[in-house]
Amino acid sequence: MRLGRRFVRLEIDIWVSLARAITRRPDTDGGTPIRYAGAESAVLWAFLVVSAIEIPAVHLLIPWPPVRIVALVLGVWGVFLMLGMIAAHHMYPHVLGRDDLRVRHLRRTHLDIALPDIRAVRPDLRAYDGAKSVELSGVDGKTLAVIVGSSTNVRVELVEPRTFPTTHGEYTVSAVAFWADDPAAAVSAIRAAIEVVRKAA
Repeated sequence: MRLGRRFVRLEIDIWVSLARAITRRPDTDGGTPIRYAGAESAVLWAFLVVSAIEIPAVHLLIPWPPVRIVALVLGVWGVFLMLGMIAAHHMYPHVLGRDDLRVRHLRRTHLDIALPDIRAVRPDLRAYDGAKSVELSGVDGKTLAVIVGSSTNVRVELVEPRTFPTTHGEYTVSAVAFWADDPAAAVSAIRAAIEVVRKAA
């Protein structure tokens, strides 16, 4: 049942992301996008190319029409899956708003952090094992890492611990780590936005 729900959510995410990409409507809510697609772009495009090549190759290699039709359908679905994944990386960036920072991974993972709740932000490159997109890290297990390409490179320290709901459950943490394609620019922009909010308070 759980696997079926994940499959349905994946299908929805693919088509919604593709629709946004076709209509050029990234989900930024008027904020400044902080891109993270670069960390996985090469791998995703490689999978897309392989998936596209497989379609005519399988058509030529399989002599049985019914099997060939099934393979064709699966091959086309695989191409759309890869296109949807690529689109999701670009259509759902992290977003720096006037009052908050939204940390994301694709369509369903998003952590909203009010700028006054941020104590400090800095570049911090970390590598991770495994395939999870969200996990606890740090010596004390109090950092929530939103991982792209098995890495994070920006660390946001919170004024006090916060509880964040995610697709993997709720986590109470004192810091959030995420990947940005340009960590220096991301840190600079977040610091500037925090300073504006503090001066206005």
